[in-house]
Amino acid sequence: MDRASLVFLAALGGGLIAVQAPVNARLRVAVGSPLLSATISFVVGTAILAAAVLATDGFGGLAHSGRAPWWAWVGGLAGAVLVTATLIAVPRLGATTTFVAVISGQVALAAVIDRFGWFGLPSRAFTPGRILAIVLMVAALLLLVRE
Repeated sequence: MDRASLVFLAALGGGLIAVQAPVNARLRVAVGSPLLSATISFVVGTAILAAAVLATDGFGGLAHSGRAPWWAWVGGLAGAVLVTATLIAVPRLGATTTFVAVISGQVALAAVIDRFGWFGLPSRAFTPGRILAIVLMVAALLLLVRE
């Protein structure tokens, strides 16, 4: 997959997360619990992913899952925190402020992950462009929070 396609795929995923938060927030109103709403969201997602794995005969790698380092198993925790936090925040802050906060946190921590090469990634320096991107994200968040 070329670089432009990867950027598009990542942007599509990010856009769908922006849709997911208000949808899950509305589900929260219906079921009366942020944790139940998040759980339902994950059950639906898990069912879709399981069907995709079955359709692509992707269970073969399951036998090798024990080779993964301990930290490779916390992605679900991160997703659960993100989904729950956004479905609680969106009704109070709005989608824009919530997601500028989410993206600011993502970009800042991603820059640290890149800098130190954590989680098996190659190390990438803090460049002026990366630092400016973080500063601009935080500035955008401050502008929105003051509205």
